[in-house]
Amino acid sequence: MGTTQKKRWWGSRSVLLTWTLSYLAVLLLPVALSSIVYYQSSRMLADEIHLANNSLLRQLRELMDKQIEAVNRLDFELNWNTKFRELVDQHKYAIFPEEYMYDLYDATKDMSLYQSAYGETDLFYIYLAARDTVLLPGVYRSARFAYNEHHNSSMLSYEEWTDILQRQKFKGFVPVKRNNENGVSVDALAYVSTYDYEEGKPSGANVILIDKSNILTSLLNIEAFSKGHVLIADADNNVLVSSSSEELPARLPFDTQSGGMFIWESGGRQYEVFSIQSAVSNLKYISLVPSEVYWKKAELVRKLTYISILASLLGGGCLTYIFLRKNYNPLRKIVHAFNNKAALREKAANEFHFIQQAVDSTLSDLDNMMLEMKKQHYSLRSGYMMKWFKGKRDHELPLAEALTAFDIRLLSADFGILLFYMEDVDIFLERVQGKTAEEKLRLLHFIVRNVVEELVNVRHRGYLVENDDAMPCLVSLSGLSPEEQAGDLLQAARSAQDFLARTYSIYITVSISRVHSGLEHVPQAYQEALEAMEYKLVMGKQEILAYEDIQRYSIQADTDSGYYYPLQSEQQLINYVKVGDFPAARAALEDILQMNFSAHPVKLPLARCLILDLAGTLIKSMGELGAGRDNILIQNPKIIDRLSSSETLSEMQEQLESMLGEVCDYAAARRLQNVQENRQRALTELISEVSAFIDNHYTDPGLNVSLLGQQFDMKPTYLSRLFKEQSGEGLLDKINKKRIDWSKQLIADKRLTVQEAAEKSGFNDVGTYIRTFKKLEGITPGKYKETIDG
Repeated sequence: MGTTQKKRWWGSRSVLLTWTLSYLAVLLLPVALSSIVYYQSSRMLADEIHLANNSLLRQLRELMDKQIEAVNRLDFELNWNTKFRELVDQHKYAIFPEEYMYDLYDATKDMSLYQSAYGETDLFYIYLAARDTVLLPGVYRSARFAYNEHHNSSMLSYEEWTDILQRQKFKGFVPVKRNNENGVSVDALAYVSTYDYEEGKPSGANVILIDKSNILTSLLNIEAFSKGHVLIADADNNVLVSSSSEELPARLPFDTQSGGMFIWESGGRQYEVFSIQSAVSNLKYISLVPSEVYWKKAELVRKLTYISILASLLGGGCLTYIFLRKNYNPLRKIVHAFNNKAALREKAANEFHFIQQAVDSTLSDLDNMMLEMKKQHYSLRSGYMMKWFKGKRDHELPLAEALTAFDIRLLSADFGILLFYMEDVDIFLERVQGKTAEEKLRLLHFIVRNVVEELVNVRHRGYLVENDDAMPCLVSLSGLSPEEQAGDLLQAARSAQDFLARTYSIYITVSISRVHSGLEHVPQAYQEALEAMEYKLVMGKQEILAYEDIQRYSIQADTDSGYYYPLQSEQQLINYVKVGDFPAARAALEDILQMNFSAHPVKLPLARCLILDLAGTLIKSMGELGAGRDNILIQNPKIIDRLSSSETLSEMQEQLESMLGEVCDYAAARRLQNVQENRQRALTELISEVSAFIDNHYTDPGLNVSLLGQQFDMKPTYLSRLFKEQSGEGLLDKINKKRIDWSKQLIADKRLTVQEAAEKSGFNDVGTYIRTFKKLEGITPGKYKETIDG
């Protein structure tokens, strides 16, 4: 390559540099793809490991949550067993001390029943703080004896054990040691649930043990997959169970509340930490996976990526050089063929631009010349045809020569005229941006002319004249029957109207003349189209108005004497409006309009009177509703204004139907409001009657929600929900509150005992009375009596 060629190659004017850069860009594509593949593969490997760990953690969570649910159910039943509650609270034995040993024995039998029902639990017992006693299935022991039998180990001393059982409002898991049936000490997880303090002292606790061996089996399965560690921690990140033999912090130094995956470094190693929250407790399941597990699997992908990049660079470089030489030679020969366009060559950016400029220059000159000729042709033809339509044609120029000069070719002596009137032109003009108003109008005429002529030319010949808003089109008809010719004119008008509205938002009204034979009748046909267009006021905008149909309509309207709207139809419409039944009211309105405008069309003035008469019916209906100042017609007077300002009958019908819908909605809303007010009054009376019945019968031990349901002939649950919604207080809470208030008065005024106060205030069971009293008053009845006596 010579010095001149080198300068051209490095200069920005040669396409050779562009091709070189393009080939290099293509060459870099596989390199970029290889990098993306490596990146995505690494991410996919990591995501697969993450997904596997999460799946196994979820399996562990399902296993543990099932056990925790069983523990929660057992704890719930122990808490709500009245025998156990009496032993924990000890209130009963302050009055009946001789019953303590019998109840203690009876409770151990119940514990045995629970042990049979909850076979999946390892061991459970109830700690009675007041007696320093442990209640086990089938037996009871002193606290010291029970500790030595089940938990004696260096991990947890007797004092630490009792301190856990005597905590205030504690619920949670504690790692402990348990002596199994063979006397071997094994790891266990204890769920401890303490009772509320009584008079500032601990009451007791429920303890349910889970064998750690069952949990560790699931944890080891996860560890075998991830080669990491799996832990179970509580809400404070204290490790309860671990599958790791390595030493880990007893309390994890990171927050796992949000769950998910994050990086953690410990002991010089980096871990991928996964955590999920238990669905039924505050436990968290955590997996620690060494980060190097991921990158060992990604090493092979990285090596393959480097090899593919190197092969792409070497092979692509050789092919780039070969293709550049092969493709540039033909282009250089074409450039030499245009040496006479040297001036253009100096201004072009490269060889392709130079060739394009040379060709475009010639074609542009030719197009401009043809465009000017075409514009002049259309302008001259439109002017000549408008004079012809109006009967002012220049007779010195023979018609046959004029038609030939303006390229108007007639298929036969039969013809018709379509007149297109532009409606709502502003909609189209607003859509066109970057042009002047005159340019927009020219574009509008151009679109209409091309669409109309193309549709007409399918079977006939059409020549549209551009003339402001009204554009006539001369249609030369082919040799068909008169019926087919009239049908084709109507079909062409419908197709043009639909296509222009749907595609360009150009809305038109079309009038059609009769089919004539002989060109001397062209002015007559044009006049017929104008007369049909005038009837747009009657038929409405964007319609197709045929001159023959208009003539028949006018003759029939002249013979009609009035419109159809009897009193029976008016009263029926009023009734539908008053009940707010819009579908029925609209159907009645459509029947009236159908009778007047289809079967027996009325004159335009009578049609307006009919519409106003119907509007008067709606106003009369609103007056009968007794709405007063809330009347929707008074609040919105523009409804009547829009109706009276309508320009066509179709617009008046549309406004009337809109007015009917608003009036029916208003009437229906007033009806619904009356129904809701009546229902609310009935509910208020019912709640008052229920409250009065409770006030008169709360000392009756048999009074409950079921009795109230029978008394008022309603389902108890439904009555309870209604009472709660209306008063904000449950029926049972209402009864208990009245009974507790009366018992307080009995204790204070008559100095009755707790047992007597419970009986006289309507409670069947003194234990239920004590729990209800404490729930509402915060203290026990005995404590309340002491404050009165003091």
